[in-house]
Amino acid sequence: MPMAIDTIAIVPAGGRSLRMGSAVDARGKAGVEVGGESMLTRVCGTLVGEVGRVIVVAAPGQLLPPLPATIEVVRDSQPYAGPLAAIRDGLAHALIERIALVERIALVERIALLASCDLPCLEPGVVQLIIERARQPGVKWAVPMVGGHPQVLVSAVATRLFESIASALAAGITSPRGVLSAVTAADPESVRRISEAELRRVDPTLASFIDIDTPSDLAALETDPTRPRSSPS
Repeated sequence: MPMAIDTIAIVPAGGRSLRMGSAVDARGKAGVEVGGESMLTRVCGTLVGEVGRVIVVAAPGQLLPPLPATIEVVRDSQPYAGPLAAIRDGLAHALIERIALVERIALVERIALLASCDLPCLEPGVVQLIIERARQPGVKWAVPMVGGHPQVLVSAVATRLFESIASALAAGITSPRGVLSAVTAADPESVRRISEAELRRVDPTLASFIDIDTPSDLAALETDPTRPRSSPS
C-alpha cells in the first residue's frame, strides 16, 4: 500500500518512564531495545512506509536512538505533562505555516495517526486499517477497541481536533481519553470504534497493542513476542 501523503504520524516519546526503573537510560523508553533495536526505531520504521510525515515528540534534552533523517523531532513545550500535551505539540508542528516570516496554525484537514513509542510490535496492517477507518465520512477519531477499552495511543484523529485538544489541556484535562469522551459526547457519530474482530483480521494476536510499561512487560515480550494483548493501555 503506498504511503498516505496527507497523513502524518505523531509519536510521543518524552515520558519519564518511572515504572521501568533502571531498565531505561537517558533515552527513556524510546531507547529500550527489543530484538536488538530500540522501540522508537521499531515504531518509526513501521510508520515511515505508511504516512507522509513522522513526528517524534521528545522531552527537552532527551537523547534519542538513531533515527532516519526523514523523522522530524520536536521538543515538549510542557515536559512530562503527558501524552495529550505531546499530541498537541506534534499537531502544532505539523500544521504550522510560515508565511511572510509570520508563523500561524493552518487547520488544513489531514489525518494524524497517534502511536506511542513503546509499541514495538505495531503492525503495518493495523496502521493501514486505522487510517482507512479515519478516512470514512464524518469521522474525527478512529479508535481501536481491545478488551472493551479504547486504545487512544494507537488511533487516528482528524487534525481539525487540534483546537479541541489545546482547549482541553488549557482546561486541565491531561488524558487523551478525556478528549475522546468529550468528542463522543458532542458528536457520537464522529467517533469510529474499530472492533477486535476487524483488528484480528490484520493482527491475529493483537500484538500491535502490547505496550511496554515495566521490566516485567519487557521480559514477557522477549519470552513470547507473539503473546496476545491481555490488558488495556
